[in-house]
Amino acid sequence: MLEEIGGSMFSENNQISGRQVFRLLTYDFLGMGTLLLPTMLADTAGRDGIFCILAGILSTFLYLKLLRYLLKGMKTNYPDFLKQKCGKVCGYVLWGGYFLYFILMASYTAYLFSTLMLNGLVENISFYLVLLLILLLAFYGMAGGIEGRARVYEMLFWFLMIPLFLMLFAACREVKPAYWSPVFVADGKEVLSGSYYVLFCYSMVSIVLFLKEYVADRKKCVGAAEKAVWFSGGVFAALYLILIGLFGVEALAQMKFPAVTMMSRVQVTGGFLKRTDAFMFSIWFFTLYAMLNSMVFYSGNLAEKVIRDCGGYLEGKKRMLPYLILLLLVYGVTVLFYRNQQFLDCVTFLLWKIGTPFVVGVPVLLCLTGRKPNRGMEERSSKENKDERKNHKKKVRVVVLVCFLFGCLFLQGCNVAELEDKAFPVLLNIRDQDDFQNVWLNHEYAGNKEVDYNHLKVVLIERSFLEKEAEVEDMLSMLEQEKEVPWNAYVMTTESCDRLAQTEGELDVLLGNYLEELLENTSGIDQKAYPTLGMLYEERVNHLETLYIPFVDIEGEQSGAVEDDTEKPQITAYEVWKRGRAAGLVDTDTARAAFFTQNFADDYTLQLAPELYVKVDAASCRVKETEKIGVGGLTEQIVAVTVTGEGEILSGTVSASENPANAEAENTETNITNTSYEKMTREKEQLLNTRMEDYLNAAATHALEKEIDITNSYRNLGADNRTWYFKYQNTPAAYEKDIKIQYLVEINWKSE
Repeated sequence: MLEEIGGSMFSENNQISGRQVFRLLTYDFLGMGTLLLPTMLADTAGRDGIFCILAGILSTFLYLKLLRYLLKGMKTNYPDFLKQKCGKVCGYVLWGGYFLYFILMASYTAYLFSTLMLNGLVENISFYLVLLLILLLAFYGMAGGIEGRARVYEMLFWFLMIPLFLMLFAACREVKPAYWSPVFVADGKEVLSGSYYVLFCYSMVSIVLFLKEYVADRKKCVGAAEKAVWFSGGVFAALYLILIGLFGVEALAQMKFPAVTMMSRVQVTGGFLKRTDAFMFSIWFFTLYAMLNSMVFYSGNLAEKVIRDCGGYLEGKKRMLPYLILLLLVYGVTVLFYRNQQFLDCVTFLLWKIGTPFVVGVPVLLCLTGRKPNRGMEERSSKENKDERKNHKKKVRVVVLVCFLFGCLFLQGCNVAELEDKAFPVLLNIRDQDDFQNVWLNHEYAGNKEVDYNHLKVVLIERSFLEKEAEVEDMLSMLEQEKEVPWNAYVMTTESCDRLAQTEGELDVLLGNYLEELLENTSGIDQKAYPTLGMLYEERVNHLETLYIPFVDIEGEQSGAVEDDTEKPQITAYEVWKRGRAAGLVDTDTARAAFFTQNFADDYTLQLAPELYVKVDAASCRVKETEKIGVGGLTEQIVAVTVTGEGEILSGTVSASENPANAEAENTETNITNTSYEKMTREKEQLLNTRMEDYLNAAATHALEKEIDITNSYRNLGADNRTWYFKYQNTPAAYEKDIKIQYLVEINWKSE
């Protein structure tokens, strides 16, 4: 079989087009860059990481100008060119440096590849088995030659890029632009460090020197590399802005694979996460596979030239032996990475601090060492190229089929055998326990079935536990590390999980499904208003948001009704989650005012007088932080909220409920409750706006007494008011004590 692979399937032509170079390099850039670059940039340059990406792209373009100059003077392939320019001994030393770099990069890519598959897709499978399968596929790819692989990558390119673009587009609606600011905060050293990380991801561009002998049209080699840099740079920039807008810079800096985490963030709550993720994982499957193949191929190319210089000649099955030996070497190094974290850290340091300067610096030194060699290069005849490409058509189809079949190994779903051994809860109850970790582990392995949380809808936490800051921190840390519970599972709270569980028999659906419907079917409230487990993870480190966790209780018990079929769980209040910790309960009216102010309410119905109910549609609230001179000449910090939209009176169409914010309205009673069908005058419109201002100001003031800002303006300080941002950056607890909230309502009221 080895002879068949080595002789029949190995490409004798080994010529690729400029378009194939573009796509091959794009795979190399995106594979590791999309996985590692966002976290590194967030950790070093923060929000200014976007400028590091731009600086890295510009630096790479300047570097490509140098490579273009060097390629014009190369008479032979790059390894032989090194010996011609630097002498035989120095040339072999440089060969050794490149060989070591390629092997270490291949091993690191294989480690990253295997770890990603294990963490994201497959469970209870040996790392060594996954690594072996990946390297076997890489060996098969080597047998197809560079032309065979390039054709596979070319055919799959848009099948991979279009899902990536769709994923980024779907994530845009979850982005919070306020997380992008402030910018120009990082110092010069941090920006340089971030730019170096980008340059590391683009250091692979130097392999165009090795590609010279394999490109049919040599003039298009650097041009294709430039297109790949532009294309991947655009993806890097868009991905980084989206990730910052989704998670916040502090949370992003602590994530391992944020682009992978983003997938679960943009999914529909409770969906088939692993099957959807498996489809999206094809992006990294093929990009990392392409990079692994490239590194092994170039190291094998150097090994072949060493054998040639030693008088040896490989043909038939022997031609694949160097690649087989190199893959075994990669396997051994990757296993060392897996078993020894210190060794992995040491090699990573070598790649960052020595490997990158080496592969980038050698071409620079070559350009500075003297005159250009004479031009000229050997080319195969066009007839030979045509015949070889024709012979490869069937081989390419086989390679594509094998790649897809191997990818299907990771498409885990709910097959019959798994259903017999798994339980799929839709509700996770977290009770007030002294040791959550022990309770969690006992729950995980209780009974005869394995618990699978991929269909989870709601995480229900007892309020007494939610108020324990240290215990909640440990719980969130453990759940985030375990990665069992989906990030997009809703979070709710209650006094007793057991008491709610007793009502499940009276419901038509499971309690978890009922609670999800309770949130998603709430009239006029956007689903983004309700916290998810991922939001709680992010706020552990971001400390920016004021969230409102729905508090669920039994409606009959709340109202004192007798037991009957109407006693169902309802949202009776909201637990405020202020910058990563519980801050107490607020009533539903206060929470709805907060949702309205933060533009999470499609429509807003409220009571402005004992018998006056109004509804506001298509409203927009603009929050602006400003200062003014108050009583006694003191400067007041004002959060001004301007409300615009369309409104109408709903006379008696809403069930009455007592509202403390309406107490002052009773003293200014006016006879406008029966004007729903009369033409409204300007005075009456102004009166309604004034009433609404009083209502919202009263709700905001009442919340500020509890140090709760219903406008959530602290999150926007970086974008709206840099002075306030730096003032409260280290003392956020003082913010709600210092501000005042003022509403200006400019609603256009209509009559029927």
